[in-house]
Parts: sequence; structure tokens; C-alpha cells
Amino acid sequence: MTPSLDRLDLSILQLSLDRPRAGVREYARLLGVARGTVQSRLDRMARLGVITGHEPGVAPAALGFPALSYVRLNLAQGVLDEVTDRLAAIPEVIQVDSIAGDADLMCHVVSTGPENTEEVLQQILAVPGVLRTRTEPVLRHRIAHRVRPLIDRMARDTAS
Repeated sequence: MTPSLDRLDLSILQLSLDRPRAGVREYARLLGVARGTVQSRLDRMARLGVITGHEPGVAPAALGFPALSYVRLNLAQGVLDEVTDRLAAIPEVIQVDSIAGDADLMCHVVSTGPENTEEVLQQILAVPGVLRTRTEPVLRHRIAHRVRPLIDRMARDTAS
């Protein structure tokens, strides 16, 4: 189900992306609405799953993990949940998605460099139920994770 967002909701989202540390009071001032209105809209969007968190963005590279690889996993039948639980115990595995196609899971793996990537891959391969992996090192980020263009398009669509 797609939540229904109006122009005010979209304006709040745009502000939260532009000025994530400004706070509810500042958003209300900029939008010319009551602070309670902004807070209730933010709470509603959080309940709907539109807003997924308020944690700061943390760059693994700045923490000493500059290498990113996408690792595709092929699994034995019936082990998806167990494998997922064991992958969650490997700190360098920062995201895991179920996928369709020639693999079962796509892992985002960070490391300190090629040797560390190999060590992490060995940990992944040691997980019972992992049959094989295919690793694709990221050479350079071209477009970072973003949602602002989607929100801007939705705002334009609701304005017309």
C-alpha cells in the first residue's frame, strides 16, 4: 500500500533532507504551520514507514573500510533464515537483500582492502548453506543512495 502524502508532507520531507538537523520547530517556522502539525505529520510518516530513522549517515570509508563489494550468494534449499542470521553476525556485511535471478542473496560487504575482502568472503563461505559466491568490487560510486529526486517529482505532481 502506498501512503497518501500531501504537499505539506512532501515539503516536510524535502526540508528534512535539506536540513536534517534543523528540528521540528524550524521546519514549522519555514513552512508557516504549527509545530504540532509538523510533529504529527512526521509521526504519521514514521508509522507508515515513509521515514525509516533519524540516525546519522555514517560512511564506512571514513571508519577505515574504504572497499565495497557486492557479493551474490547461492544457497542450499531451505536455509535462507539461518544463513541470514549468520551473515548478520559478520560486521563487514552491512546489508543483505533477497534477490531474483541467478543468486539468492545480495550482500553489501565493506572491507579495509583486498586482503580483508578475501577474509570476509571466507567467513561468508563458511556459513552452512552457502554454496557459492560471486563478488563484484565497487570501483567508484557514481550516484549515491538518494530519494530526493523522487520526493521532488511527487511534489511537482501534487502541485499540478
